[in-house]
Amino acid sequence: MKVRRILVAVDGSPESRVALAAAARLGGAAGGELVGLFVEDVELLRLAGLPFAREAGASSGVFRQLQTADIERRFRVAAERAREALRAAAAASGLRSSFRVARGRVVTEILAAVTDAEVVAAGKRSGHGPPGSRLGTTARSLIRHVRVPILMGGVREMSAGPAVILSASAEVPPAALRFVALLARAFRAPEVVVIAEGGETSGDEVPGISVRRRGFPSISSGGVQALPEIMHACTVVLIRPEGAAAHELLVALAEAVACPVFVVSPGGLAELLTA
Repeated sequence: MKVRRILVAVDGSPESRVALAAAARLGGAAGGELVGLFVEDVELLRLAGLPFAREAGASSGVFRQLQTADIERRFRVAAERAREALRAAAAASGLRSSFRVARGRVVTEILAAVTDAEVVAAGKRSGHGPPGSRLGTTARSLIRHVRVPILMGGVREMSAGPAVILSASAEVPPAALRFVALLARAFRAPEVVVIAEGGETSGDEVPGISVRRRGFPSISSGGVQALPEIMHACTVVLIRPEGAAAHELLVALAEAVACPVFVVSPGGLAELLTA
């Protein structure tokens, strides 16, 4: 398997730094290039141009007028930090890297750049989004519109736990098992755990990696995040289900998992694994 380009949307948030670290690990195992993208959000610039826009000082709590020049300066500083973080992550994994800054709507710019990538990575929330575990607008849009594998950095960095596949059906596509085996090698996971709805599954084995299977009564009904395999996983791969409720199910599962999460479509994986 060869991954030519991994697009990493970097914004300075802790979640995007986790996504970058995981993307570099994947790139180190599959080759290719890390392509960094920092988007200067025009919505923030428009907000700063409004006469009533105010911000509170981080330490003083005193409100002052939000200035466009302040936002521009923060963009420059954040972009330079993101550039250096990408360079360091790529160098540590022996990867080529490139970086560019775009100005526009964040989701629009990222979706436009995805067309040239085999994998896209971003944080679950943006650097200026509200705190909490809910997915931000960018992550939700990626899940809705992108069919290549999506990597979302969470609040917890990669641990020494298993690499987990989570499937809302009893069948796990062979391509998904091959992909998670690659992740297990990249993240140095001790085993692969396949969790599928219904009874315990059977399927192909992966040479050189232990594969353990277990069933779960109903993934869509919740509670799967309490499984010890999920709580201690180094990464969780969510297989995109079919049906009208697929988007919200993926969002709910991604929000419930603290470690880096991949969302994969069987069709997109088949194309990637034959490259």
